[in-house]
Amino acid sequence: MRLLLIIFSIILCSSFAYADQAVLKLTQPWQYQNLHHVGKAYEASSSTRFPQSWDELSAWESIHEPLKKRALFSGRYFLVTKVRNETPLNEFVLYPYNTVLSKIESRIYTPETVLRVFSGGKVENEFAFHYGNQVTLEPNQDYYIVTLFESDFFYTPVKLTIEPLRDFQQEVVYENLIMTLCFGVGIVLGLYNLLIYIGSKDITHFYYALFTCVWVFAWSHFFHIPDELFGFYSANLHWLGFALAPLTNALFYIHLLKLKDVHPNYVSISIWLGVIAALGLPFCILFPGFGFIWATLVTGLALCFGLFVGIKRWVEGFKPARYFVMAYIAMAIPNMVGNLTNLSLLPESSSNLYLYGLIGTALDALLLAFAVADKFRITSEENIELNKNLEAKVLKRTYELEQVASELRDASEAKSRFLANMSHEIRTPMTSIIGYADGIMLGDIKPHERNHAISVILQNSRHVLGLINDILDMSKIEANKLEVELVESNLFQAIAHVDSLLGKQIRDKGLEFALNYHFPLPDFVVIDPTRLRQILLNLTSNAMKFTTVGKISIDVACQNERLMITVRDTGIGMTADEQKELFSAFYQADSSTSRKYGGTGLGLNISKSLARKLDGDISVESEVGSGTAFTLTVGLYTTEKTKWVQSLAQIGDVREQGTIPDEITQELKGEVLLAEDNTDNSKLIKRILERMGLSVTAVENGQLAVQAVLDGDFDLILMDIQMPVMDGEQAFSFIQATGCSTPVIALTANTMQHEIERYLKLGFSDHLAKPIDRVVFSQKIAYYLDIQVDEEVDLPEAEFYQLKQQYISGLHEQIIQIKNQAKYQDYDALAKTVHAIKGTAAMFDCIDIHKIANELDVKLKNKQLECVEVQLTELLGAMTAAIESEKQQTKQA
Repeated sequence: MRLLLIIFSIILCSSFAYADQAVLKLTQPWQYQNLHHVGKAYEASSSTRFPQSWDELSAWESIHEPLKKRALFSGRYFLVTKVRNETPLNEFVLYPYNTVLSKIESRIYTPETVLRVFSGGKVENEFAFHYGNQVTLEPNQDYYIVTLFESDFFYTPVKLTIEPLRDFQQEVVYENLIMTLCFGVGIVLGLYNLLIYIGSKDITHFYYALFTCVWVFAWSHFFHIPDELFGFYSANLHWLGFALAPLTNALFYIHLLKLKDVHPNYVSISIWLGVIAALGLPFCILFPGFGFIWATLVTGLALCFGLFVGIKRWVEGFKPARYFVMAYIAMAIPNMVGNLTNLSLLPESSSNLYLYGLIGTALDALLLAFAVADKFRITSEENIELNKNLEAKVLKRTYELEQVASELRDASEAKSRFLANMSHEIRTPMTSIIGYADGIMLGDIKPHERNHAISVILQNSRHVLGLINDILDMSKIEANKLEVELVESNLFQAIAHVDSLLGKQIRDKGLEFALNYHFPLPDFVVIDPTRLRQILLNLTSNAMKFTTVGKISIDVACQNERLMITVRDTGIGMTADEQKELFSAFYQADSSTSRKYGGTGLGLNISKSLARKLDGDISVESEVGSGTAFTLTVGLYTTEKTKWVQSLAQIGDVREQGTIPDEITQELKGEVLLAEDNTDNSKLIKRILERMGLSVTAVENGQLAVQAVLDGDFDLILMDIQMPVMDGEQAFSFIQATGCSTPVIALTANTMQHEIERYLKLGFSDHLAKPIDRVVFSQKIAYYLDIQVDEEVDLPEAEFYQLKQQYISGLHEQIIQIKNQAKYQDYDALAKTVHAIKGTAAMFDCIDIHKIANELDVKLKNKQLECVEVQLTELLGAMTAAIESEKQQTKQA
């Protein structure tokens, strides 16, 4: 739009000349006539002056050159027009418009007089927000009007008309009303959106307010508002607003059209266009003529690209974009009409083309406000829909959680049944073990019955060991730590192991047992033989348990590069529903199953997990009353030394040869983790534990305790409560989260009954008070580690005295620490320090220190700070006395 205006201006400036002078006749009805079309323009240098009188006009015109081209950026020229008033009116207005020139001087010549009038931005105008001068032209009289146009810039072709005063006054009222309405729309919408932004923090409203502020500022200069209202005129500000408009408009429509989400590349282009436009600001301010060209160029480009983006978003289905496109069209059409009129492609109009541009911009702002409102409506609808979806998701999630809770309840019930069953499974063989062992020790078992008793003990011990191994394997499976070791193994030896262990038991039960090899079979395979035997033993013992008549068979075959071993029985069988839950942990068909057949319900779950570790699986086929067939399928991996066996004769004697030692002697070693931040306490307790024959790992805070549990296995954990970095309770919760089942004893100076109950509710296995009672201490340690403490656990006097010396020598630092904490009234830190002293002092027989620290600890816990100062002095005195006493004993020694 404005680009076309530049082209027109250049054409106009390159060839501008007027025809011979004619007479402008003012008639009724009045018709619009531009004096430039009737009058004659002359060159005007800086020294050229107006003619002095009517008589000099002809000579003045003869010595001045006609104007050939009008300057684009700056210049001076005269326009001479002969006018004849053929109306009965005598009051007219000489009205220059379609311009923002700084100064326009006109002189009206009659044979007798010369009237001089001024208009423009730098003079006080007679009509509000309009250039123009009221002049008197008597009817039927000729006049010469000579007008000097002087400016540092010519943006558009200047229009100069003569209008009747009454018509012009009505036109001024009409145009001022439209102008006020347009600017009012911009100001009100800008302030309204600014207030919405302050309340909602939606940046779209802020950029809309900024954009309206910019265009109101820009257009105000072309309607003479600064000079009319504030007496301020500066041509340097004419194009400031228009140069900023592309940037503010881009920032607005980027958020309005949500370009960041769908077209981030358009965001970059829009921002760059806006930034480039803003970079021309200094030149627009310094050179208004250049500002006209620059603003026209950048606003045209920004308008075209913005229109393209808006249409694209409209096509994509974003509804607010329709208002955005209409807004841009509303702004573009009036400016296009003005430009086409200036280029004479449309008939010249008497209307103010700047007013058309202002109306278009106001409509643009109004339609953009509709776009913002539509976006807000869509956002509200989306939020409502999101809330509905959220509610649906919450309901779905609640249902899922209820399902999980139900599953957890089922799992909890299954584990409860498992624990009850385990109690029976362990207590039953343990009764035999303990009974026969007591009989041997007390001499109740006769010599000739001793071998039988030992056999019973051994058999039941192996049964208990099997239960424990199942539980340990299950815990490893749940922790995903169950590992297999793939090695080159003799397949027939692994399978023969099952025959050697269970074959006789099956036959003794009155069942047939068959081991069927379906040749060819490899003699050596890569597998974990221990885990393979474990799976087969579980499946076979399970078959033996549920089969009372008939037979049990094991079939071994290779098919499709897979090793397939099927354990088949003629037992009670299972229903389809029971088969679905068969491999779940702790599962047994019903409680009567465990009562009748025993077992933990872990074997099949462990076997299936092991099979998957061996690149395989276990499937089951069963029918109630007809028996069950478990098929183990694992990957078949052979080695270079593998030979394919074709018959039983080639197998040879592969029965495993193993001996059971007559006596197993294993020294029991206990691993204890001690978490204690006080160095002296830690050394003393560690030495006591070591004298009990235990291995001790000592750490000084809860974080290190958690790391130690993750890195190693311990039989018992002693946990102080008040520790730096991470306290004992936090550390205990982390240790519980790892799945560690090691007993954890709270080792603390907090000995109130409610405190002890709290630790037990948190899940601590037990509580040990500091200072420790060594008899109670050793008994509890022995209880949790299941060991006998035969020797005296008290430390040798020399060793204890050495540790006590180290403790007393460290009291200097604690005295300084207490004084600093008291000085700065850091009572929380002081309470921790006193609490630590209370526990440690008694352990080293510093009874006075312990007594005072204990009383002070209670007061600090109860926030009785007014009583603290006296007892704090007593505590420091007792600590100092202990130090001096130790010095005296050292000198005497």
